[in-house]
Parts: sequence; C-alpha cells; structure tokens
Amino acid sequence: MTLQAGGSAPLRLTVTPRGGFQGAVLLSLEGAPQGVGLSPQAVNVAGTAPVQADLTLSAQASTPPGSYNLTLKATSGSLVRTHPLALTVRGGGNISGTVSLGPGIQGQAPPPLEAGVGSMPSLPPEPQAVPGELIVKLKGDPAPRALPSVLRAGGFSLRLERPMGLPGAGVYRVEAGVSPQALAEVASLEALAAQVAALPGVAYAQPNYIRYPLKTPNDEYYRYQWHYDPQHLNLPAAWDLEDGTSQLVVVAVVDSGALIRKRHPDLTPVFLPGYDFISYPQVAMDGDGRDPDPEDEEAASEGDRGSGYHGSHVAGTIAALTNNGLGVAGVSWGAKVVPVRVLGLGGGADADILDALLWAAGVEVPGVPRNANPAQVINMSLGGGGPCSQVPAYQEAINRVNAQPQKPVIVVAAGNEQDDASKYTPPSCTGVITVGATEFRNYRSYFSNYGPRIDVMAPGGDVTQDLNGDGYADGVLSTVWDNQGGRPAYVFYQGTSMAAPHVAGIVALMKAKNPGLGYAEVLNILKGTARPLSDQACTGRPHPRVNVSLRSSDCGAGLVDPVRALQAVGGGPGPGPSPDFQLQLSPASLTLAPGQTGQVQVSVVASGGFSSPVNLTLQGAPPGVTGGFSPNPATATSVLTLSVGQGAAQGSYALTVRGAAGSLTREASLSLNVVAAPPPPPPPATIAGTYVFGLYIDQDGNLDETKSTYIRILRDGRSAPYTLRNLSPGTYLVAAWKDVNGNEEVDEGDYLGVYVDAQGNYLVRPPRSGVDFSLEALVGTTLDRGQLRSWMERVLRK
Repeated sequence: MTLQAGGSAPLRLTVTPRGGFQGAVLLSLEGAPQGVGLSPQAVNVAGTAPVQADLTLSAQASTPPGSYNLTLKATSGSLVRTHPLALTVRGGGNISGTVSLGPGIQGQAPPPLEAGVGSMPSLPPEPQAVPGELIVKLKGDPAPRALPSVLRAGGFSLRLERPMGLPGAGVYRVEAGVSPQALAEVASLEALAAQVAALPGVAYAQPNYIRYPLKTPNDEYYRYQWHYDPQHLNLPAAWDLEDGTSQLVVVAVVDSGALIRKRHPDLTPVFLPGYDFISYPQVAMDGDGRDPDPEDEEAASEGDRGSGYHGSHVAGTIAALTNNGLGVAGVSWGAKVVPVRVLGLGGGADADILDALLWAAGVEVPGVPRNANPAQVINMSLGGGGPCSQVPAYQEAINRVNAQPQKPVIVVAAGNEQDDASKYTPPSCTGVITVGATEFRNYRSYFSNYGPRIDVMAPGGDVTQDLNGDGYADGVLSTVWDNQGGRPAYVFYQGTSMAAPHVAGIVALMKAKNPGLGYAEVLNILKGTARPLSDQACTGRPHPRVNVSLRSSDCGAGLVDPVRALQAVGGGPGPGPSPDFQLQLSPASLTLAPGQTGQVQVSVVASGGFSSPVNLTLQGAPPGVTGGFSPNPATATSVLTLSVGQGAAQGSYALTVRGAAGSLTREASLSLNVVAAPPPPPPPATIAGTYVFGLYIDQDGNLDETKSTYIRILRDGRSAPYTLRNLSPGTYLVAAWKDVNGNEEVDEGDYLGVYVDAQGNYLVRPPRSGVDFSLEALVGTTLDRGQLRSWMERVLRK
C-alpha cells in the first residue's frame, strides 16, 4: 500500500479463530520507519465467526519517503501470527491554510511611521518615551469603564492598557502594524500621536514621555548645611517665626521613593503611607508593578541610571528630623512626607507621574486606593525635554491639583541643562513654582536652567568647588542609604533637584502658619520677598563651566527669603500680599485643521484679595486664525474659541493669552498646531491581489525555484483560504506579498508576511494544513528583505 507523508490510509484485517480461540489480539508493526503508526492496536475475538477490524495506517509529515517491508504482528498470550506488508511512503503533497491582513492594516495604503532621532545631572539631548505607548484624552471626559478598548489611526491599532486619573484619559499601546524599532523612536510616536489627536472625539494625544531626576539646631552635620546660614536662606531666623510645628502640613515627594524598610533614623519617622506608581517591573527594580510599597531602590550596578536615593535626599531637605542631635536638619521641623514613587531604573513614564501627582493631591486614580493624607505641598524634582504646551496632559493634571480643596502648591525643579527652562516639562507649565539653583556665592549654579519661566532661586550647590573651606564640596547635604555598608548615610548632591525641596520646605512653613494659602498667593509672596540676583550673579561668572551671559530677570525674582516670606504671611513686620492674579489655560495646546474650531478654558487665579475684571487678548495668531473670549472681561473663567480659516498655513505657532487689569498684566502660553485637513479615508484594505509563495528550501538553505510555486489570491475581503498543490517532498518557506503601490518591488508600504510556527520554525514539510498567517504593512522587518525579495522574484519569473 502507499501512504502520503502526513497522511493516512485504511487497512482491513480479518482474524479467523480456530479451536475455540477467544480473547484480545494485540497488533504491532515491525520494520516500520519513524513516524509510521497503526491504530487501533488491539482486536477482541468473541465467538467462532471471523472478525473484521478496520485499522488505520498513518505516516507523519516528517516520515522519510521510501519503500519499506513491514511485518504486521498479532499476539495473544503465547500465540503469535505475522503477515507481510509492503509500504511505500510518498513525500510532498499540499500546503493549505488562511492568509489574512493583520490588525494594523486598515486602509489600502497606510503611511509608514517616519524614523526619528531618539535617543541627571542633565537630561538626554532629545525627549525619550515608553516604546509604543500614547497618553490619549477623549472629549467629554468619559468614565474609565467607558474608554474605548481599541483606537485606530493611520493604519495602526492601539489597545487600552489602563485608564488614568485624568478624566477621560488612558494609556494606549500600539498593538500591531509597526516594527519594534519604530515603537522606540519618539519621532514616530509623535507622528502617530498627531494622527490619533485628529480622530473625532479625541481631545489630545501624546507619547508617554520619560522624565528623570533633576538631582541652629543641634543636628550633628548641621554645620555643613551652609545653605541654611544667614548669608543664604537664614533659616534660624525663619524658624523663630515658624518652625513648621504649629500645625501639620503634608508634603508629597513625587520622586524615587523613600527609605522605609531600610530605616534611616533621621528620615524614616517623618513618612506617612505612600504608593509606588511605577507600572513597569523592569523599571521598578522591585520585581513588580504598582503597589503600596514606595521603597527607594538603587540600581544594581554603578553604570545604570538608578535613583541614587534621589527621593530620599529630597525628602531629607524638606523634613529630616530636626533638633534631634543627629544628622542633618530639614527645612520644616513638623512636616510629614507622603512618598510617591515614580522614578526607577532609567527614569519614569509620564502616565505614572501624572497619576502619582493626582493621587498625591487626593484625586481618585483607577485601581489605586485613595490617598488618606492629601498633600498641601508637592515637590517634583524631575523633568524632561519638550515644553509643557506639547504635553497637555501635564497642564490638565496641574490644573486639577490646584483646584483641590486643600489648595496644594506644586514646586518643581527648573532642570540642570544650563538652558532655557521654557524648553522643559514640568518647569514650563503654569500653575507650578519653578525653582532654579544657586551656589555658595549666591550666584546661579553653573548647571541651572534659567529664563522667563524661573520664579525663584534656592540653594542647589556646586560640588566642583569648596568655597567655604570646610573640606567638603559645596553640595547640598541630605539623607541617603549606603548600599556598600548597608547603613543610613548622608551625601552632598548638586542640582535644581536639591533647590526645589528648599522651596517646598519653605512653603510648608508658610502653610503651617496659614493653611488657606493657595498657589497664586504663595507665588506672589515668594516672588515679592525674594532677593534679586545681579546680572553677574545670574550669569554665574567667574566659573569655568559657565558659557552664557544672562540678566537678573533670567533668575526670576531671585533667591528666596524665608524670613521675609513668613513675615508676609503674618509672622512679623513686612510686606503683605498685594492683589494679583495668574492665568491658567486648559488645554494649553490645540491641534486644528483649516475649517476647524477649538476651545480653551482661561481661568483667572486671584490672590491677595484681587477681584477686578481682567481684559483678555490673544497675541501672536497667524494669518487666518482668529480668537474670541466669552465672557470678556472675565472675573473667574472665560472660554477662548479659536477658528482656523481655510487659508491658514500649516505649522506650529506660539500664541499668548494676555490678561490686563489696571497696572497688572499677566500672560499664559498657548501652542497651536495647524495641520492639513484630514484626507478622505482610504478604501478598505483587501487581501485580493496577494501572492502566496511556496519557496522550496534545500538542505543547504538555498532556494530551488524549479520546485517552488505560487498562487494569486483573487477573493476580496480581509482573509482568504489558499492551497499550494502537488508540492515535491522537502521543506518550504511559505510567504505572502501584496504589491500595494504597484511598482513590482517589495518596499515600504507593501504588505508582507511569512509563516512561523509557535516554536519559531519557518520551514513547512507537505502535506500540511492549518498554515495560517497574516500580513503586516512593511515599515521594517526582522527578515532579510533583500533575500526574500530575490527569491519571490525568481519564482514569479520562472
């Protein structure tokens, strides 16, 4: 008999009993090649009549072709009977299955994602993002359970990973249709975000960018805290007015976590329950995702970008136990700290940071227990490239925090790039206090960012110098952990990360004296009582690493003065808060096409008893773009409606909303991106016209086109069955290609697919069914496209 490898054939066996034989007869094959089997393997004889049994002889696809002399052996006890059986196994046969368009293919010709440049002391030269993830905000603020599970844009599918604390916002991840390399390229994600933002019902979309750390009591090391002395912050005099113990103030430190299990006697007692918001185990360094354990973890090796116990150092500056005869002093003697962990190995993702910021202020975040101790002050010594106008989720989250009943005040580090802080987030956002760094001379630290977005300056140190001659570098001394010795420690760090917690601690002192102070009032007091830096001091020269020339205003209002600030709050004689206001925009960025309109809410945040109407104007609108405010003037909120005419040129425009009331003028930045009108949707993609190839690959891995074949799918739809018939024995690579652009070349924009089984094997031996696979838009592939293209062209030409 003859069998096809991978097939089977019936075999009838007759057993004739003699001499009253009854019982089970066991069957087996002798001399059979590997992969040849017989079933069933037993026949039951009862009675005197012959028994006919229908057997099945089968050969696996891997059975070598050839002719074999087999013996069918029947055994019952000591009785043995045999029968010869000639078997021929033939190779080859058919390969069949279904070929489909992958889920990332929606239109007939999806544009490939463009490759981009991807790439603290200082930040990476370009923004970085979590590969393949976008933060998407929907209009109408749908509830978390109402967020769509899948979004489709530009030929790509994005699946909802999790809802966020921002109403109507979620983290979406590219599901298919894009190469792993493109997933990691920020420019590609930004292009995809722009396409998602243009979808109906979407308020904004942005990559999930990564942010980085922006690094006379009787306490034992207080003498090394030069930044507290009368020539700098003069904290001893401030503590005579308020030491932070009048009433409890909760400060949240959104950073790398806290020393909790690794107990630090000068720090651990000040912590309240916190939370670890890092979603990615490989970043968290603790083996899991989000959990209620915000322990500060350090990288395993020195070369990794770990935390350096950054958050613990920041927390120590704010609230280390003071006047306890141990270690260092915190700015506030009575503040308690809620540690909120967002920074791990390599930094932290925006989606985690924004959820953490909201949670710290008492806002509900899906899937996380509510914060039992909403913060009155929030410190964020972290940041990344790109202005706030490009990441609207930040501004929305900040606005929501500022609106909480306990009036939280957010303090952020300006950044360490010796650059304009307006280029970075969150320093460039409105509704936060942005802090630059000074060194021992009360000059701007050489690394500190500067510019119009700086509000005030505070000590951030300079570890390249020892100007006070105490034998230690002039950094900021605070609490960390000694990994090598396994014990609590203190270390000098430099950075605007160290400057911001000085201000956060001062704000905690102010809130201890007057808990009703809000962001605008605190900012007004800090700026109104600060000591301006001269042009030379703001520049920072002489210093070997300073390479800019600045003016006094580039360092904001100057060095914070906690004594005068507390006096202004009511701790003694001094200037009181004057009437003032700030403008906040939500969103701070709009993307519109010609013929479209968009709206921005403008909030007037009053302080110092300000109650005058504010006249609003729009500055910097390009030709074809108009805007109007309603109401105008405004006393609380107004809505700006922007209209983009058909003749408006594409591009990114920096607009300014200006508010004027008497002698006061305040401004807020608005980013407008004018994009091309959405093209008509492409026709539905179809599998018709796809070539399916059976490429014969010999033992040396070379193509034999004489044994290869192909068919062309004529059926419309997203999938179609195929059969490659009468194939020779051997192994085949099964591939499919659709020439979408019709240029007869396998190139970007075409659809390509190759069958690979669950074990990663590419080769298929006929006969074989169920060889199902899908195509993807060709934007990069792990296959050698040049070789595959050559093989397919050779088969098409034969």
